[in-house]
Amino acid sequence: MDRSIALRAFCIFTIVTTLAAITGLASHVELAEVLFLIGGSLSALMLFFALATPAHSPVPVRVRRRR
Repeated sequence: MDRSIALRAFCIFTIVTTLAAITGLASHVELAEVLFLIGGSLSALMLFFALATPAHSPVPVRVRRRR
């Protein structure tokens, strides 16, 4: 998993979790609470993947010049 993909998934899960929390607070539905917990755990997992993935850095390569 790439860092940008993990950050994008984290943002999507954060939005879904926020919507589930708002729905759960407004209607007191237990399903929204379950969705909130699932979305929160998945967003924490995606944030962990984003922070654990090393950043891409260029690899030094020798270039031989032909004369």
